[in-house]
Amino acid sequence: MSATHRTPTRSLGAELERDRLERRARRMTVAIASLHLLANESGRELGAIPRHLHRTLVDFEAQIDAMNGRLRELAAQRPASES
Repeated sequence: MSATHRTPTRSLGAELERDRLERRARRMTVAIASLHLLANESGRELGAIPRHLHRTLVDFEAQIDAMNGRLRELAAQRPASES
């Protein structure tokens, strides 16, 4: 009978959180690109980007930054054998 050498792995919760954050960041990146297009079109028509659209872009970009920070934290928690 041979002994199985187990290497430490991340928890299932951390893996699920990483997957969820990555999917959400991708969706929000697409939404931000669409909002930028809308803002550019509105800016040309109205002479300036509407305030509500600008606030939405700033908010989404802040959320993406927060998600990327959390993803970096999760990556740092990865055992050395997974790097």
